[in-house]
Amino acid sequence: MAKPEHLKPSRSISQRLRHRRRDWQWGRQLQREGVFPAEGGTEDPNFPGLAITAIAILPKYHDWCLSMIDSLRGVGNFHGPVYVVTEDPRPFEGLENVLTVKVPYTRYRLVAKSCKQLLLDWVFEPKMLYIDADVVIARPLKPWYDRARVKLDQKPLVLYTCSMPTAGAYHGGLMLTDRERVRPFFDQWLKLIRTGRYMFDQESLLSIGSDEDIALFDDDELVFLHQILGEDSEVSSQEAPGTFVHVTNGMIRRYSAAEIKTYLREVVGLRRIPESFGPDA
Repeated sequence: MAKPEHLKPSRSISQRLRHRRRDWQWGRQLQREGVFPAEGGTEDPNFPGLAITAIAILPKYHDWCLSMIDSLRGVGNFHGPVYVVTEDPRPFEGLENVLTVKVPYTRYRLVAKSCKQLLLDWVFEPKMLYIDADVVIARPLKPWYDRARVKLDQKPLVLYTCSMPTAGAYHGGLMLTDRERVRPFFDQWLKLIRTGRYMFDQESLLSIGSDEDIALFDDDELVFLHQILGEDSEVSSQEAPGTFVHVTNGMIRRYSAAEIKTYLREVVGLRRIPESFGPDA
């Protein structure tokens, strides 16, 4: 994929200025209040040098992140370090090999998304797999990771594509990175996010993404739950269709909680079922 032309701004000048002020204020708070791990976690010998990372701000995402971690351990068979960026570490206390990064609360989505790039400074392991809190691991992770490592040897960042916010965009909810090699690209991405030019971090990612930095997955291991359940179902729901199932806010709010819970329990094999469903989730 060739580097696209810079996307047009999706926010007005006044919106951009407000974002810059909020981001600056949050950054000052982070300097005063941030609490970071002093050292890395215990390596899983099947995944040498790999850490999993996630962002979980607000109780809904605490809830879903706890289920993601449970699926990562129980179904994914990954027992290495997991870093969780959160405003409240208490739900994650006592979990084995889970390290928390305490950050100030923000209700602004785009400010919180900047934690993805900042994770490079908070994680100790050389390779990092970022997973959105509402992604569930549905198959053992090792076969997928063995294939992914080949692509990571070629480029510092490995991504899937998606249709949000526009067709051909990169999926920002599942990113495999080499921390050292990806840093120049992530610094550029963070700088663009902080301008407030775009509403979504994926727009910034698409604006600067190129073949030089990004390798694309060509498999179907990342599946959205709307492809399995509901009117637009595209695949059989009788067995887990991929390694990663992205539930998303739309599914949580629009579809029956009972239907989603049944699928997650009986097909995906999820042991810890989240409770955050419905229009208020």
